[in-house]
Amino acid sequence: MIRDIERYLSDLQEIDVGSKKDLEEKEAYYAVSMIVFAVMNRVVDIGNEVISGSGKMPMPDTYKEAFEVLAHNQIISRGLAAEMMRLMKYRNIIAHEYYQLSADELFALKKDIPKAEKFISEIKKYLEEK
Repeated sequence: MIRDIERYLSDLQEIDVGSKKDLEEKEAYYAVSMIVFAVMNRVVDIGNEVISGSGKMPMPDTYKEAFEVLAHNQIISRGLAAEMMRLMKYRNIIAHEYYQLSADELFALKKDIPKAEKFISEIKKYLEEK
């Protein structure tokens, strides 16, 4: 799962989206939104694996709660948990098509999604200390 995230983030860098205007092209818009979606799916999968593997933490009822559980158990920082919960909101918008993200929103999301690397780093640190 970690390798998937690393590959997706690398793919995201390869897509030539340097401005909001680039996302006006359908191919770029959908490529970026699907990569963001895939990254967030893997992030929450990793979080849930850590939680279930502990045998001590309660399984979350929602994707956002996974980050609360991880922060509460000092596996990731509170600040990172808040960021991941904010990003998860956009994952849900993409998945359920509550509305279509604007090019502005998607461009901002593209710039924020590398925070998944920080998530991976904190998870790896926890696993190494375990």
